[in-house]
Amino acid sequence: MPKKRKDGYVKISFTVNGTRYYVYGRTMQEAREKERLKRQQIAEGLYINGRGLTVDGFYARWYESRKDVVSGQTLKTNRGLYKVISDMAIDKAGTKFGKLKLIDVERQNVLDLQAALKAAEKKDGKPYSTRTINDMIALVRQLFDIAKIDHLVQWNPADGVKSLKRTEPKARDTLHRALTVEETKAFFDAAAVSWYYPLFLFMISSGCRVGEAGALKFSNVRDGKVYIKATVTRDEYGGRIIGDTTKTAAGERAIPITKDIQAAIDAQKELNNIAFGDVIDLNGTIFKSLNGCILNEGKVNDNIRRICDKAGIDRFSSHAFRDTFATRALESGMPPKTLQEILGHSDFGMTMNVYAHVMETTKAEEMERVDVKIR
Repeated sequence: MPKKRKDGYVKISFTVNGTRYYVYGRTMQEAREKERLKRQQIAEGLYINGRGLTVDGFYARWYESRKDVVSGQTLKTNRGLYKVISDMAIDKAGTKFGKLKLIDVERQNVLDLQAALKAAEKKDGKPYSTRTINDMIALVRQLFDIAKIDHLVQWNPADGVKSLKRTEPKARDTLHRALTVEETKAFFDAAAVSWYYPLFLFMISSGCRVGEAGALKFSNVRDGKVYIKATVTRDEYGGRIIGDTTKTAAGERAIPITKDIQAAIDAQKELNNIAFGDVIDLNGTIFKSLNGCILNEGKVNDNIRRICDKAGIDRFSSHAFRDTFATRALESGMPPKTLQEILGHSDFGMTMNVYAHVMETTKAEEMERVDVKIR
């Protein structure tokens, strides 16, 4: 029978073959889904009680319960993080974290996991970033929070495990930095023959994310505006799809078309016609990959890196076009509130962080202009 607890969670109890079982959910729908999964596991002989359940076993249950709750992209990201967590050896004997029994995991095990992740290398030989390691520990904490709610453990062993202090430079200062005027000119001169030149021009002229540009349809360009309605995302298996919504609710917006935005769209139309003989389909996307498929951010960034090397400038990612647009807009006098709407920021504080960064680089110049009239 369903019962709402004081902490807001819904508890459902049910009996199978004389044994009482319990599930908990943040909503009735989530609790019912957990009940369905548990009944199915019991019927198929796959259910393991709390004492025999490993971290891997609990993750598998948790993953199934999330399929109808979060996006495929989130599932894919969590699955990738958890695979590293599960396979990580946390002691000299090679004990893998995922093979530990759920009820036996201690805080020291989580600390050992954190240390092992810090010392580990990815397939490319590079270490995991501080942010990635912190995301992995946060996932462990989330798993044990749910296990605690489900009364499978009495406490969360990840509680009190502090996040690692960031040692890497912020992306805003490297890959996500705003380009200088000189870098911008050098890049676009070197990018003149790239298939993605119109895409680059569109992003730096509109502030759109690469996923938003990849989801842009011809039907979204009308009345002198570009209507951002969706973004490229991934399903749980990693396939690229056009999502039903933007990254956030605030991301759905209308951007006035400037001459540069129009030039970018016209140039892409011409490329599409040459490459694919496109007859314009209003429901078709404007910016495509070289093979005519949904835009692939990874390939776009690969192309950007090659162009940077050719131009002799430090490498950056596609997000730098968005940061560059925001910086030039503020330098041109665009009010931060207007910029927030153009960028589709859900939080004004995000826009103000950009504003503060721009002002930090220009305040010395502004100070020189101050005349206090003493002579």
